[in-house]
Amino acid sequence: MAAVGATPATGLLGLGELQLKLPTTRTQWLALAAGLGLGLIGAELAWHHPLSGPLALAAWGLAVLAAALFWVKTPVLLFAPLPLIGLAPWSGWISFEEMDLLVTACGCGGYLAYALQLNARDRAPAWRHGLVYSPLAVMLVLAFALSTLWSVKRGFSDAGGFQFGWFHGYHEAMNSVRNAKAVFLVLALLPLWTAAAAARPRGFSRGLLLGLVLALAGGCAAALWERLAYTGLLDFSTDYRTTALFWEMHVGGAALDGFLVLTLPFALLALLRTRSPWRFAIGMGIALLAVYAVLTTFSRGVYLALPLALAPMVLLADAQRRRAAGAGPESSSHADSTLGAVDEPLPRLAKIGALAMAAAFALAATLVFGGGGYRGLLALFFVMVVLLTLPASLWRPPLGQRLTALIMGGLLALLLGAASWALSTAVPKAAYVLNFVALLCCAALRWLDKPDQTRPIYVLLTATAWFWLLASMVIVADYWGGTTGRYTSLAAGLALASVFAAMLLEHRLWPLRETGAAGWRKRALLVAGLVLVMAVVAALGGGAYLRDRVATWKEDGQTRLTHWHDGLRLLHGGRQWLLGKGSGRYVASNLYDGPEQYQVGDYRLRTDEDEAFLALTAGKHIQGRGEQFRMSQRVATPAPGPVTVTLVGRTAQDAVLGLQLCEKNLLYPDNCFGAETILKPERAADAPPDTPAAWQTHKFKLGPVTQMGGDWWAPRFVTFSLSLGTRGARVDISRIAMHDSQGRALLVNGDFNREMARWFFSSDRHHLPWHIKNAALHVLFEQGLIGLALAGSLYVLVLVRLSFGRGRDHPLAPAFVAALIGFGTVGAFDSLLDAPRIGFIFFALLLLGLGLRALPGEGVARVA
Repeated sequence: MAAVGATPATGLLGLGELQLKLPTTRTQWLALAAGLGLGLIGAELAWHHPLSGPLALAAWGLAVLAAALFWVKTPVLLFAPLPLIGLAPWSGWISFEEMDLLVTACGCGGYLAYALQLNARDRAPAWRHGLVYSPLAVMLVLAFALSTLWSVKRGFSDAGGFQFGWFHGYHEAMNSVRNAKAVFLVLALLPLWTAAAAARPRGFSRGLLLGLVLALAGGCAAALWERLAYTGLLDFSTDYRTTALFWEMHVGGAALDGFLVLTLPFALLALLRTRSPWRFAIGMGIALLAVYAVLTTFSRGVYLALPLALAPMVLLADAQRRRAAGAGPESSSHADSTLGAVDEPLPRLAKIGALAMAAAFALAATLVFGGGGYRGLLALFFVMVVLLTLPASLWRPPLGQRLTALIMGGLLALLLGAASWALSTAVPKAAYVLNFVALLCCAALRWLDKPDQTRPIYVLLTATAWFWLLASMVIVADYWGGTTGRYTSLAAGLALASVFAAMLLEHRLWPLRETGAAGWRKRALLVAGLVLVMAVVAALGGGAYLRDRVATWKEDGQTRLTHWHDGLRLLHGGRQWLLGKGSGRYVASNLYDGPEQYQVGDYRLRTDEDEAFLALTAGKHIQGRGEQFRMSQRVATPAPGPVTVTLVGRTAQDAVLGLQLCEKNLLYPDNCFGAETILKPERAADAPPDTPAAWQTHKFKLGPVTQMGGDWWAPRFVTFSLSLGTRGARVDISRIAMHDSQGRALLVNGDFNREMARWFFSSDRHHLPWHIKNAALHVLFEQGLIGLALAGSLYVLVLVRLSFGRGRDHPLAPAFVAALIGFGTVGAFDSLLDAPRIGFIFFALLLLGLGLRALPGEGVARVA
């Protein structure tokens, strides 16, 4: 779709005087039809929202208006709220969700604005189009879309035929729609984005970048809240893996992992290139927050994916800089208009120095934390901060004077260190005071720097103060950790001292030559890197749970291999291998054809004499507390005291029914109050054996509950759940009600007259039956070898195009490549594509990457 031609707008609320015109071209008429079609779908979905149809419709309308006013930057409106708008635990919706409302709203508003020429832009010449698709790319995308559509049809057929339902689970036909919809939602918006990239290519790129960075900030803020509320910020030993607000992890999976690897590269690329101080500060905060979220996933896949993804990003960004620098003065505005001007590449020796410094600190942090704990690690951190902020004037004296200052400074520091150690053994806490005094001396010397003067004495004093600070770090570790701390920190100190000496003598090894704002910006990035390394060392060294997960990688790898083999055994015959079993059919295939330990519980809404009831069944595997299939509802915080549950149900066999009221986000219950009973069938004495059991009314007391809900600054969700503890049992529930000590009704839709609205299911610990645990095998299972070949071709084509082809000089190309590599790495150990929000981000990056290209003035000038 091309950008429309129209007279420029003037202003409304600072945006211009809005002018509407009827469509004049066939493209505009198609856009009008697309906008109206998406509008009808979105309005219908909003009106049926389980929480409140009118409120959802009003919010959807506001999103339509925003998309119409800012149609070029719809990626901001779409991606930014994405990790925060999953309301399934409250609504009970899984086939449809708030993402669908947001996509239809952005599509409706954007297409209508385009068709009616709202905020119109002059037609851009072809060489300014930011998204251009080759015939090969178009053909592959259409073929993959057809393959996905065919897998939906096969999924319907495998489920016994299509049957629409607002609240279908993973075994029913609508799960095929849920699993496949992500790619079609992206395709619905792709023409609009192509038009936006033609009208304002740089504005569109900025919007895409901003949307993904804001999404990362929102998702990581949710992760921070979860840790603060449920575990504490520094607890790395509890068996609690962060899920944030990704409800898709209610049966396990890696939705948060996939989200982090898809969005984090964009935040890091923006941080590396931004020149605005306040944007840099905000970006630094987001990056550190993301690092914390990454650590608390306890996901070995993410830990592996980020280095594998970020290393190519750095190399590709460096290659962009070198091509731009080699293009001559006419391209020296290789300025990246999306992210700001890029830095000149470091010389080779400076790169070696930077790597040596990083390796020395990583080694030192590991050694010091092992013997000196958190106090020793903090002292080491300040040693490195002082090292990174050393002034450039140290290298003004000639080599001989620098060598003399180095030797004499080392000897003086040894004397100061020996005196400090003696004092620390005699006076309690003196080690910490002396470390602080040495740090103050280093800070004072840095403040007294005179950049334009050659002062050998200043070099001597600075070297002495830094070596003394290094010695005081050893003393702190020795004071806290004893002999172990002394020797490990001494080894770390020697490594750092060697790096410092080499850099002071050979100035070309020093990587921080810039001064002024650019120099301090780079130093701030390196300090953030220090914090990252410290966090990783502390998490690995101080968290028993993470250490255990790292230690069991071999056993878990064998479990994965067995699981993949079991999953592929569910494909029968050449037709299923070629075309797949059908979208969304993995869980149901396990239920009917898989091993017993993979046959999980289920729920269905049934009717008896026109009265709805819930049929809840348990899986055939071992029914431990974490393995039980649960039906849950988020409830208001109950008043302290006893909670009464009244349940009308029936069963055909003895079944253990468990009820729990817990503080729980998604998978990990805490502060629970429960009851458990054995339900028995009840029939009249003279009733035939096949007569359904009679309905019985049961009353349960939970508690007395104490104060629930957490603190106001870190609230906890309160969740009520039902589960069966008998293998293969079934219990029908006609009505259920719960009242707290003040008589308030806590459950909504307890008679199921609104179908399954407000009810949500989960499996806290038994996750393998729900996912095939590999993204490629997920595509193979659903779409067969044909679908896998098409998806793999698209994936490889994007990586090649953005690394070596026409898209390689686009400002965002390195981040695209890193995101896709990271997704592929995490996807080697988890399905990912069965989480629609994660699939949507992935397919958006994949399809945009197929057409992304740099404009003249960005990177090396290229012929369009």
